[in-house]
Amino acid sequence: MIMKGRRIYCFYMCIFLMAGLKLTAQSDFIFGADLSYANMMEDCGAEFREDGEPKDVYQIFADNGTNLVRVRLWHNPNWQESLSQPAGVKLQYSNFEDVEETILRAKLAGMKVMLGFQFSDFWCDPGRQIIPKAWEGVATNLTELKDSVYNYVYKTLSQLNNEGLMPEYVKIGNENNGGIMTHMGMNSNYNGITLISNSWSRHAQLYNSAIKAVRDIAATSAIKPKISLHVADPAKANSFYRNIISNGVTDFDIMGVSYYYAWHGQSPTQAANILGSLKKSFSSYEVMIVETGYLWDSQNIDGLGNIITESSPDYQPVSAATQQKFMVDLTKAFKDAGGTGVIFWESAWVSTPCRTPWGVGSSHEHVAFFDHRNNLNFMKNGGGGWPDAMENGVVEDTIVNVTFKVDMSGVDVSNGVYVVGQMSNWEFIQMAPGSNSIYSTSFDLIPGSVFAYYYITSNTWDNWENFRETVPEECANSDELLNDPTWNSDRAFIVPVHDTIIANVWASCETFNNVLSLTNDKGISIYPNPPSEGIITIENKGNISIKSINMVNLSGQSKKIKLHSQKNNCKAQIDVSHLNKGIYFINIETKEGVFKQRIILK
Repeated sequence: MIMKGRRIYCFYMCIFLMAGLKLTAQSDFIFGADLSYANMMEDCGAEFREDGEPKDVYQIFADNGTNLVRVRLWHNPNWQESLSQPAGVKLQYSNFEDVEETILRAKLAGMKVMLGFQFSDFWCDPGRQIIPKAWEGVATNLTELKDSVYNYVYKTLSQLNNEGLMPEYVKIGNENNGGIMTHMGMNSNYNGITLISNSWSRHAQLYNSAIKAVRDIAATSAIKPKISLHVADPAKANSFYRNIISNGVTDFDIMGVSYYYAWHGQSPTQAANILGSLKKSFSSYEVMIVETGYLWDSQNIDGLGNIITESSPDYQPVSAATQQKFMVDLTKAFKDAGGTGVIFWESAWVSTPCRTPWGVGSSHEHVAFFDHRNNLNFMKNGGGGWPDAMENGVVEDTIVNVTFKVDMSGVDVSNGVYVVGQMSNWEFIQMAPGSNSIYSTSFDLIPGSVFAYYYITSNTWDNWENFRETVPEECANSDELLNDPTWNSDRAFIVPVHDTIIANVWASCETFNNVLSLTNDKGISIYPNPPSEGIITIENKGNISIKSINMVNLSGQSKKIKLHSQKNNCKAQIDVSHLNKGIYFINIETKEGVFKQRIILK
């Protein structure tokens, strides 16, 4: 069942309070997911799935090893009301009412909660710390501002406590590298325009007011929240916390840190070692990665640009499996170094018709744990399966060998032959010459990855258009595969679950060697495509011995299909009515080679 916002919120609130639910952590170590966008995404039309079936998004995370949900709280985000949204979308999210719903649903699913006070009406990060508009009148009056901070935190937590929704963790601020509430007012780019103060003595007093409010309400509650502060970049954590402590902020529990390879540059092991040193220097505090993320796809599928665009050379090619490996490696190294938890940022911010201040869609659909090419199906082989993979040792770092061959007959190859594409990060890879004008090279790739590529007779981007092949439109990539018109003049392929050879003829749709065209003259045809009534027919008109038939989805998951007969004029029908809409590949292995055909299920 999928809970849709406030429609059944009150019912579950009553059940929750009457039940007196007690939570049991799955692990002492925190495996966290920021689900601040989850409620909004549902209202925007997203239907989250697990194993192809719709399911409550919070329960999906809980059932796959997540034991804590992080959620942000803005003071009064009324700027959202100016955005034109689809019908059924609320005027505001990340306000108190939205946070109530998130905490309730997280706790009902058996997870703990970290509530992040951002002390702003808008996103806070190292370069943006804008005071709530409601407090602008007391922005320069430190006594009154401290009082506003205290009353706001106390009132918020008191109300949550009365509803049985006290969070187990409270985060004071968000990526406060330069201080807290440092600016007033925003320009058209949503950046602060008036500096209030950069004094750390002032910042420290505001921190202590918020901390005192948490401690005071905790004295009356069954749950005693742990308090975390938050800085971005492991390399800056030591100086930040030394500074904050020297200014008199000491009554907190967790040194929280953001870590992203794309922005901070350290490898997972390097980041873990840096934070391990922080733990040794401040042994009385816990150290937690309260925000991290890594991409599983290099493509942008909507009109909103992606935030994370840089991947680590140690975790290539970009795929669900490398996202999981990145998170497992980071978590193992950090846990060994004394860390107490890792929280992944925006695990459910998928692409929908909803707007942000910067456009329509998501800047994180390529990072979120749901496959935007497969009906928002939860990717257990990706970051979403990281907690269970970490705990149960079920990480599958499957690698298959993909050999590219190209027939260059009649083409000038005096400068060499190269293949270039996403699988090489668009670096020119020289192909080795063989007999009959055939050139080849190989890659070790992860099943389910999707890549654009083409062949070229130059290894430089100077005048590259004069040297690349022209891929015929009928066999060039289409939006159904990569969801990006940027690559529509290139070839594209999905990595299968076994070693394979991709054999092309330069600037042609013809294939050779062990990859055969699915045409009637070869004896095998597949129809209709797309199927009109959920049935696909495979017809073997020639005298071809078929070894096996597999159907593969874009995640690389394969299902073997049995034929009723291997005789001439054999027909086999496949029922695909139970499968989700999307793109699949039918691979038919014969003695003559492997037939491949893409199938679109609408």
